[in-house]
Amino acid sequence: MQLSLFSARLSKSLRVGQRRKISRASKQNMSLPATGNLWAQEVTEEKEMALFFLDIRNFTQLTEAHMPEAVIQLIKKLFICFQNIIKTHHGRIIETSGDGFYATFGFDYDVKDAINHAVQSGFSILEKLDNLNRTSFEKRLKIDVGIGVHAGKVATGTIRLSDENHLLVMGHPVNIASRIQAATKIFGNSFIVSDDVFDQLDVQPVCSSVDNVALKGVTTTFKLHLLGKPYR
Repeated sequence: MQLSLFSARLSKSLRVGQRRKISRASKQNMSLPATGNLWAQEVTEEKEMALFFLDIRNFTQLTEAHMPEAVIQLIKKLFICFQNIIKTHHGRIIETSGDGFYATFGFDYDVKDAINHAVQSGFSILEKLDNLNRTSFEKRLKIDVGIGVHAGKVATGTIRLSDENHLLVMGHPVNIASRIQAATKIFGNSFIVSDDVFDQLDVQPVCSSVDNVALKGVTTTFKLHLLGKPYR
């Protein structure tokens, strides 16, 4: 038996919203051009930025236990909430996957401000998720996430796909941020940042720290700071 992901009231509102979206979409021409330039010819810029990775925990088990439509509705609701928080703190989501996303901070701010915005976003997301777990989801369902934040010099540019420009932010610090997010599983903590990030926080929270952490695929070791809560 597959469980409902949402309370009865929230499920009804989501179904109504979905019908409206389908109705609007049916009136639009959804075809994409067959040809076009793949790469947008724009100058690449290097910039110090804060890199933010988030992953939903136990996503495979979630998809096994619930209907695909219910899982999609859940992801939509979560990502809308998370995206609003990222945007409020001056960040931009660069890429999404089925169970997570990658965002950057620092397009319009220096790296210190960007780091503080990114960490504030992380705490806001965790707080919002706690509220959703208490009020919007079925009591038998609890959603956890893992967040990793690092900072460093990256390259920004655009790639043209489906006749639209898509922003790219790439560089070794991005890989490190991704590995730090993966380390949330190893240390059983929902929010981990690098020492480079922690040192530039305006207010450094009380937390535990781990020295000389070897991240997968990275030659150097790192000092990490565990800012979140242990997983249930």
